Amino acid sequence: MSIELAWYLSCDGDSAHIGQKFADFPPSYEIFTRIAQNAERSGFTTILVPTALWSGHYSQQAPAWDSIVNAATIATATQSIKLLLAVRVGMIDPAFCARMLASLDELSGGRILYNIVTGGSTATAYGETVDHDDRYRRTEEYIQILDGLWTQDNFSFEGKYYQLEDATVYPKPVQKPRIPFYMAGSSEIAREIAVRRAEYSVFWGENPEQVAGRVRDMEERLEGTGKKLKYVTRFQIIARETEGEAYEAAQELLSQVDPEVLAHRGKVIAKFDSEGTRAQQARTRDEMVGPNLWGGMGRIRSGSTIAITGSYEQCAKMIVEIEKAGINLLILSGFPLHSECERVGENVIPLVRRMERDLGLENGAGG
Repeated sequence: MSIELAWYLSCDGDSAHIGQKFADFPPSYEIFTRIAQNAERSGFTTILVPTALWSGHYSQQAPAWDSIVNAATIATATQSIKLLLAVRVGMIDPAFCARMLASLDELSGGRILYNIVTGGSTATAYGETVDHDDRYRRTEEYIQILDGLWTQDNFSFEGKYYQLEDATVYPKPVQKPRIPFYMAGSSEIAREIAVRRAEYSVFWGENPEQVAGRVRDMEERLEGTGKKLKYVTRFQIIARETEGEAYEAAQELLSQVDPEVLAHRGKVIAKFDSEGTRAQQARTRDEMVGPNLWGGMGRIRSGSTIAITGSYEQCAKMIVEIEKAGINLLILSGFPLHSECERVGENVIPLVRRMERDLGLENGAGG
């Protein structure tokens, strides 16, 4: 089966540049539906609806909408694109979260996917301080509760962080047996939970070799369990007619960075204890992390800092290399979000499909 390609919605609006104090197009119904509808028309099967405590692209004062609100915003404005909805564990009681996501699944006609976000630092919620492994232990309980409430009429649970007795949630998800779990995280405990509880393992992409190594590691963990996982990774993309034009566009993207925003983002990123974030930041100290892989966004973004950068043909080849490394779903983004998805859909996706046919990958040869 060919690699699925997803686009990115954002929670803080849209711009041709990142690192400004405010987005050119701040969060609104109009801008978010425009991004989602353009992505759907451009051939993307899924859109990531991200979560953040504050803007990840602009200043701390820039508005950032809640992911559940954003999912509701675009659910009725789209027809077929799946919504990979990121909700941070610990922010919402699991029973309330179960009802919210099931309600959205009904509203969207069964298009909600749950991107489980545990958080990249100890201060993962407003005023909350929970260390790394405790956050993941709480996440596993959260997943168990969602699974129980979505698949059973009456559900009880006794854990360290959550307790329920004879609990019931309606509506149930449209999807059966339940909404799929996409488990994000690169640490040892995150990988263990993905093996036990999830359908998809989600991690930051750095290069095809790193991606292939991660897939191999997870497949080794699955040996003897009888379970299968699918794999999801995330890159930016800057695709142009020529490689030179692509790198000019990459520099233009950061040409309006505000010094105050740059200083603040550096302090925020330094506090992250996410293993995936630390690995990406280490690589992006050198802006070129590999052929057609540019890491300059690491100055502003904490995660997904590496951009597939080059001509349309070069970008398509890199996507195919990532597919051959074992990836089932690749999440892409470029700025401005509402128009770059059209550029990629028109100029890169057809080349990817042609290359897959030539290599026989459309029948699953890439994993």
